[in-house]
Amino acid sequence: MSASREALIAPDILASRLGALADVRGALLSADELSALGEAYARCRGKDHWDVRAYAGSEGAGAREYRVIRGTGVQDVYRSRDRERADAVRTALNDLESEASAGG
Repeated sequence: MSASREALIAPDILASRLGALADVRGALLSADELSALGEAYARCRGKDHWDVRAYAGSEGAGAREYRVIRGTGVQDVYRSRDRERADAVRTALNDLESEASAGG
């Protein structure tokens, strides 16, 4: 992974492109979700790819919560009870950062 992945995506690009990329992958994000994701993203610098981790949810026995986290970090940028939504956000973030590091 290149050092250029450490650079943050500009907030305006993140806001405009992330929602569209996640939507294409099946996760239509609300304006509130995009805003919260943008705020959390600014705190999650790094070079690692984004991943999804499952955690025990608070909604009772067997409940799961899926969090989008960079590499081995602990700070998440997105949480969902739906694995497919979390996967869509993860893929969109990885794609956006790949585009940015390629100069696109």
